[in-house]
Amino acid sequence: MRVGVFYNPFSDASVRFSEAATTWLRGRGVDAWRSASHEGRDVRSVETADLFVAAGGDGTVLRAARVGMRMGIPVLPVALGHLNFMAELEPDTFYEGISTVLDGGGWIDERTMIEGVVTHVDGSPDLDLIAINEIIITRRDINRIISVDVRIYDTHLNTYHSDGLIISTATGSTAYALSAGGPIMDPRSTAMVMVPIAAHMTSIKSLVLHEDATLQLTLRGRHSAAVYADGNDHHPLQEGDTVTIRRSERTCAFKRVYSSNTFYARLTQRLRRD
Repeated sequence: MRVGVFYNPFSDASVRFSEAATTWLRGRGVDAWRSASHEGRDVRSVETADLFVAAGGDGTVLRAARVGMRMGIPVLPVALGHLNFMAELEPDTFYEGISTVLDGGGWIDERTMIEGVVTHVDGSPDLDLIAINEIIITRRDINRIISVDVRIYDTHLNTYHSDGLIISTATGSTAYALSAGGPIMDPRSTAMVMVPIAAHMTSIKSLVLHEDATLQLTLRGRHSAAVYADGNDHHPLQEGDTVTIRRSERTCAFKRVYSSNTFYARLTQRLRRD
């Protein structure tokens, strides 16, 4: 087995752990390499592997997972961040867990992704987006709200006047969508959730959507906005531009050691603020 270890270069704990883990793997005859997670954003700069280990918080895991998705490589997260919703292994359980994986154990946790197409009113070429966590339309001017018209299954739902709008996967429901007031979803769910950000005078504060739903989000009004996929792929929007979002046929894969009920067993602990 060949293992790539991603780490957060801005975290001393992540750097130290990745060095120790790589040394440990090599000492057991594993072909292992290290890469800063920020370098990993460019797939062309990453070597191939049978497994990625992501040592950091959810941001590090997300960056490794986006690379893994494109290369067809599962990710084994190790919790070294603040919330760590994506990780089941801690630094002190990693070596036992990776030993199980090296011996052929564990299972694949396949996660739903969403994709979007940005259609410009001025006729510019369409832009394709893909996300593990969320696609967000948000304001660009801090003192302005934006207006977003929402259609689901080609039926008008609402026009939101807000700081933005989040369309999240179940995996992303514990990320930005949660901080904006959205529900926590079972990460294995294939549904999507829509959460407005600081919406003004609305009766629909969040909405869980069927896995086959198609959303059309059209920017209304003159105030500038932008669309992001997983915090990346920033694209400006102008009035009349539409972002069409649906569940993707592509998925990303996490390597797991423990049973699937671990998410619920640790949920309260992960939400606790010290």
